[in-house]
Amino acid sequence: MSMEMAKEKADENQTWRDLPLELLISVMTNLEIEDNVRASAVCKPWYEAAVSVRIVDQPPWLMYFPKSRNSYELYNPSNAKRHAKELPESLAGSKVRYSKDGWLLMCKSFSTDFVLFNPFTMDLVVLPDLELWSGYQLVGFSCAPTSSDCVVLTIKDYDPGHVTIRTWSPGETTWTSVHVSSQFLDAKRNYVVFSNGLFYCLNLRNCVAVFDPSLRSWNVLDIPPPIRPDHIDDESWCEGKFMVGYKGDVILVCTFGNAEPLVFKLDITRRLWEKKENIGSLTIFASINSCESRTYVHEGMLRNSICFPKRCDNENRCVTYSFDEGRYHPRGHNVNWGNQRSSENIWIEPPENALELI
Repeated sequence: MSMEMAKEKADENQTWRDLPLELLISVMTNLEIEDNVRASAVCKPWYEAAVSVRIVDQPPWLMYFPKSRNSYELYNPSNAKRHAKELPESLAGSKVRYSKDGWLLMCKSFSTDFVLFNPFTMDLVVLPDLELWSGYQLVGFSCAPTSSDCVVLTIKDYDPGHVTIRTWSPGETTWTSVHVSSQFLDAKRNYVVFSNGLFYCLNLRNCVAVFDPSLRSWNVLDIPPPIRPDHIDDESWCEGKFMVGYKGDVILVCTFGNAEPLVFKLDITRRLWEKKENIGSLTIFASINSCESRTYVHEGMLRNSICFPKRCDNENRCVTYSFDEGRYHPRGHNVNWGNQRSSENIWIEPPENALELI
């Protein structure tokens, strides 16, 4: 290499290494979190610029009930602290059916008298009576009831081949019903995700249906279910599933005891469930009735991992699976969701002033 070429190469390297901090910060501000993390590994100046604009997502808190069901505890995974609170008397004995934006949809066993409850502010919203002769099968809501965009959804089949969809929004005194012809419902768990203005529902056969609340339309998607591995039996394939939304994507997590969880992303354009080897910079907080996802959490927590709603018996942390390490924390833990009380625990998004409220 000639002296002139070497000088040009050195000048080029010097330019990249000595970019002004203001320019670096401007560039880092426009990066997605995955690229921000990669850029921070280049050198010290890039690390400082990347970290200075990186927004840390606060993890959800874990909510669980003692056997009495007259109180509840909130567990903050960032500092491993627990906070005990009493349920309002009217909610004693109630169960959580769904969680979204820091609110819970609750009702008592075999009841259709729903209440939206904020366990941080203690606010209550009592919904109109559903007047059902038997319970619902799927339920969810789009956002906090403090928003006019809130839609609460229940789905029930009264006879083979027909589905009844009921919705309620703040300010309404009755539920609005839609009856459609559909063979969809065969639901054992409450797999409902609200994403991009649509409710995505999964049944026991892993078929997907979509309800558009703005158009009041119901559509069973022509998408084959995820492929079941040969070593997984049918019963295990039906248990331990978690469905979560992230930036318009719908992700399905399947767990089987100590085995590595399987992850699938719904690809509507290609009409398939795409198998993913990992979840990248995501952390998924999985619970049966509702899931949360974060792109960059507290540094003490694992990324590219799934955090389950079960606290370790001898450690003040939750059971986690790391795709980077290919194992559960703690080692050898068996996540058997068919037989564990922890399946009733649920992740909930705390408000910014959560510590002041509790």
